[in-house]
Formats: sequence, structure tokens, C-alpha cells
Amino acid sequence: MDAPHFEEWFAKVLTKLQPNDVIVLDNASYHSRRLEKTPTFAWKKDAIQNWLRAKNIPFDDDEVKRQLMEKVSNVKENFKSIVIDQMAEQKGVTVLRLPPYHCEINPIELIWADIKGYVARLLLNSQI
Repeated sequence: MDAPHFEEWFAKVLTKLQPNDVIVLDNASYHSRRLEKTPTFAWKKDAIQNWLRAKNIPFDDDEVKRQLMEKVSNVKENFKSIVIDQMAEQKGVTVLRLPPYHCEINPIELIWADIKGYVARLLLNSQI
């Protein structure tokens, strides 16, 4: 699964939901694609400058990459919109995300545990 396929499927699901419905998602990467990427230290200095310029965030041309990244760090929370969340919001639907590292409250994990147990019992019984 990847973000574009999930988003296409999610758009179809949204047509079947009513305003004020709630969708529960885990934090899989394809559920959490950002609307836009924010600079990281892996970006080249000129790309960071272009991003800051596009956001009308002032900086001096002689600032080093670390200084530019401090400016990014100060504002990056404003640019963390998630595609799925925005799609849902436009339909009046709420996305509730499960906390990371709490698989015990993720329904799919409970289902997988049952299936694995069932298959294990089948295999055990077939070998006797």
C-alpha cells in the first residue's frame, strides 16, 4: 500500500460517510502523507532558502544552513497538514489517530492474532 492508492480508496469511503462521523487510523506512513514537505538537514541550502522565501520567512543570504534550519524549526508546525485529515475535514469527518506503539488497541492486530492462532491450530491438528 502507498499513499496515493490509500488516498484514492479513502476518497471513495468519504462519499459513504456522514458529517460528524469518525474514522480511526493508525500512523502508517501512507495514512500520514504531508501536504507539503518541510526542509530537513538533507536538503541543500538553496532549496531551504527557496522554501523559506516561498513562505515569506525572512532570512539573510549569508546565513549558514544551521541558522536556516532554526528558522524552519520555528515555523514547521504550521506546515504539517496531512492529506487524509484535510480530505476528511472537507467532508466534516473527523480522523482519530491511534497512539504509536499501542498495537493492543488496534483492531487489525486483534484480528491478526486470532487468525494466526487459528492457522497454528489447523497446522498442529493436521500433523497429528
